[in-house]
Amino acid sequence: MAKTLLITYFGPFPGVSVNPSGVTARQVADVLADESAVRVVTREVPVSYAGSSEALGEMLTDIRPDAVLSLGVAVGRDKVSFERVAINLDSADIEDNDGVVRVDEAITPDGREAYFSTLPVRASYERLRGVGLPVEISYTAGTYVCNHVFYEVHRILERQGRRIPAGFVHIPATQVDHEPSDAQTTFTAHADAGGVEGELVPTLPEAVVARIVAELVRDTLKAHSCRRTGKTNESGG
Repeated sequence: MAKTLLITYFGPFPGVSVNPSGVTARQVADVLADESAVRVVTREVPVSYAGSSEALGEMLTDIRPDAVLSLGVAVGRDKVSFERVAINLDSADIEDNDGVVRVDEAITPDGREAYFSTLPVRASYERLRGVGLPVEISYTAGTYVCNHVFYEVHRILERQGRRIPAGFVHIPATQVDHEPSDAQTTFTAHADAGGVEGELVPTLPEAVVARIVAELVRDTLKAHSCRRTGKTNESGG
């Protein structure tokens, strides 16, 4: 029976007029469309602290996925970043799309300090780096809505009593395949949003980014299947 994978992505937010995470989510769904092991459901999450929490609660209840992969863009990074940890903190100088600014506020005052990704981060990173793909392990998802979503997915799943693979991937700014890799001057890199501030904005081809994310999905499904059948005791990440 096919497993259901929920891929979440974001729309525009201050400094990012076109968010490439939506294109990546749809391209990954297309790449995996012919694979019988997975059914991909893609959903946009609002770039809003409160709105994303509400939307995620509804999605995870209604869809009941077997795995969750959340995507966001970190302008200024030059690799696809497998995020390792989400912290219980909202703190950014930029507004969310509701006009809200949060500084040094806990996502959940009585919640855990952090959650770790339960995707096979280390194994996928080593495998994909070994074939020359631009990947990295990141230990900060920023303190904007990306980190918020990463944290909230794990908190909601824990509250529901569900132990499934879940994690977050930051993609860099992307370019349409076969076009020159020019700086994306319309994008603004915000460190609070997980980005790297600088004069130039590196990009990666859309197809390369989609391939990397699809490979992470395959590794996740394989690792989860092995754990369920007792073939390995390797932990995600």
